[in-house]
Amino acid sequence: MDETKVINKSSLPNKVYEKVLNEIIENNLGKSSDEFKIICSAGSENGDGYVGEMYRIRVVDKETNEDKLNLIVKVPPENPVRRDQMFIKANVIFEREADFYDNVYPTYTKFQEDKGIDVEKEGFHEVPICYKTLTEEPYEGIFMEDLKASGFDMFDLRKDLTKDHVFLVMKALAKMHAIFYSIKDQNPEWTVKYKTQKDLFILMTEKGKSPMDPWFESMKKQALKVINESENTDMVEKINKLLNNKFNKLIENCFDLEKAEPYATLCHGDCWNNNMLFRFDDNEMPLELKFVDFQVIRYVSPVCDLVYYIFCGTTKELRDEHYQDFLNVYYEELTSYIRRLGSDPEKLFPRKAFEHHLKVFGHFGLLMALMTLPIFTSDSKEAPNMDELAEQFVKMGESSEVDENAFHFTKIRNQNRYDARILGVCNDMVELGYV
Repeated sequence: MDETKVINKSSLPNKVYEKVLNEIIENNLGKSSDEFKIICSAGSENGDGYVGEMYRIRVVDKETNEDKLNLIVKVPPENPVRRDQMFIKANVIFEREADFYDNVYPTYTKFQEDKGIDVEKEGFHEVPICYKTLTEEPYEGIFMEDLKASGFDMFDLRKDLTKDHVFLVMKALAKMHAIFYSIKDQNPEWTVKYKTQKDLFILMTEKGKSPMDPWFESMKKQALKVINESENTDMVEKINKLLNNKFNKLIENCFDLEKAEPYATLCHGDCWNNNMLFRFDDNEMPLELKFVDFQVIRYVSPVCDLVYYIFCGTTKELRDEHYQDFLNVYYEELTSYIRRLGSDPEKLFPRKAFEHHLKVFGHFGLLMALMTLPIFTSDSKEAPNMDELAEQFVKMGESSEVDENAFHFTKIRNQNRYDARILGVCNDMVELGYV
């Protein structure tokens, strides 16, 4: 995975994946894979993905040296601890993501088309092409288009998001949420599976001592060192009171359907910077985006997607100027698209319910900021060995001890930036009445 290999067919880890790749080439290019040069390389940086390994595939014309097909192949880790014990079993995760590509997104596309919507021009289409999914153990896999080959790229974490990035994400999320709301209204039988599907975070905590607990405790301790130095005593008191709870209790509260219904919808679930790619113009203005990593799709309040992205990705300065704009753009797009799809937004998610959900579930943004902001301010070169990390997590899940050395890759390199970001989130949480 660390070195690019040029071979006749593929350097994917086994024959099952090679066979599928050959079929994709033949189906899309009308020729045998033998007629092309196939170049395989690492599909992501070390440590970018815990639940899978990524391979980048280039299918190249032997005569012209022109790329004919560009793929990303995501497969489960071979290490048995990473595969079956850390966070949740790989098979469950791959089944969730495969279901999105095989069932959810095709249903969304057809639903929009049936309403006379040109999906590529007007609808929700911010999803990469998926060529094939595999869900049979131990050869799960997702074969999708390589968005980087189409001009998309991940936003640089070392920079600050602009309002244009956030507006683009808000509009896309609004359409995604609106489709499920409308299907729930017009064809409720289809939505039952997703309304009753257990959330992956809940499944993790049901195991007893979850490895998420030591991760959260370490991130919390890191944040409280900064928070407790603040002169804003009201904020310090309220944040400490909230964080005195265990991770599983806090998460269960954010995903409490008794509080969310009848206004829950199907959300992306893992809506932060590393799970979306943008296409930019020459002035670095974002023109288009694509969401990736749909393995955590969850039926919860739509607010969970919004506050996750906004509070983990933006500075306080940007929120001070545009937070209400972000919410307004989202809600206006949501209600407009629900009407376009033939349902009544006042019935499905009235503005008062939206505002109430922000108060009830808004602190989810703080929980996710605790987990992600250290990554935003860490040294990306110090990527973890994911196999070693998995084994450390399992040991910690069996113990009450927190081994902070396991989280060396989240060691903050820009302390001033981290301090400003975490304090900004905490102050906003209190000022907005989310905590």
